[in-house]
Amino acid sequence: MDILFIGRFQPFHKGHFNTVLSIAKKADTIKIAIGSKQVSFTKRNPFTFEERKEMIERSLKKENIKNFLIFGVEDKKSNNEWFKNLIDTVGYFDSCYTKNKLVDDILTKNKKEVKVIVGFQKNKFSGTRIRKLITENKKVEKLLPPETWKVIKKTDGIERIKNIHKTNEKRIFTIGHSTRDITNFRDIMKEYGIEEVVDIRTIPKSRHNPQFNSDNLKAVLNENGIEYKHFKDLGGLRKADKNSINTFWKNESFNGFADYMQSKEFKEEITKLIELSIKKRTAIMCAEILPWNCHRSLIADLLTAKRFSVTHIINHNETLEHKINKHAERYRGSLIYK
Repeated sequence: MDILFIGRFQPFHKGHFNTVLSIAKKADTIKIAIGSKQVSFTKRNPFTFEERKEMIERSLKKENIKNFLIFGVEDKKSNNEWFKNLIDTVGYFDSCYTKNKLVDDILTKNKKEVKVIVGFQKNKFSGTRIRKLITENKKVEKLLPPETWKVIKKTDGIERIKNIHKTNEKRIFTIGHSTRDITNFRDIMKEYGIEEVVDIRTIPKSRHNPQFNSDNLKAVLNENGIEYKHFKDLGGLRKADKNSINTFWKNESFNGFADYMQSKEFKEEITKLIELSIKKRTAIMCAEILPWNCHRSLIADLLTAKRFSVTHIINHNETLEHKINKHAERYRGSLIYK
């Protein structure tokens, strides 16, 4: 018997987990359909498809459950289109478990058996409730399987959810190309739904990693529906002023960039970046893999001061929410560091 279990799993909590354990006792194959596959970093859907998939896989494998398959199902414009896509994606199933009334109605209309989830404890185990508790700074660890909690920590998910509410979903991503394979870089961009990469290297080339030379990078991204722009006026390699007002920085490179942040060119380019990010999901890219080793951390400080959330992408399913440098102070439309 093939049993389908549909949910958004935002996040995958103990209610979901207990349901799968129950289904596992009577199913030959458990088909787990993750809804709203293409949506992430919103109040209702904070986690990506790949993050949710990892939560489920790790939780079930730890319980030695092996008879499961995971699918991603995208939202569609109509119920009929969504149902057709569901069947095309997951194939045949004997019955389905879901707590979503709309999904229940669609499946019932299409003569699919929908079964009641017994003992779900919806008032206690609810993604909506868990996300609300997080915004209220309340502990939720006991409501989640341990492996889900590990994924949330790895993605800085608690801060992500708080920031989504704090900044009303205004967000810019950052990434360093480092020595990544260009295919890996492309896949990470698609995983996080990035629609535009803004290259903030002063010179958009790499002697040691030529796969990230601007012409090659642009071609690979464009082939995958991701746009590429080079914002040279956000680039590093700036010299510090003799009478620098940024007295905090001892690192000459960061000191120079902090001084440069007062320039007209920088301020105009930041405005362009913000305008672009409102229209498209945008990631700024430099070379260093760790943001605190890169001038993009100072750009992230300014964006945070302008009430944006900034997510640093470190790797597949590994992110960090930016926290502004405690030495940063607002100054003439930018920041200074003292």
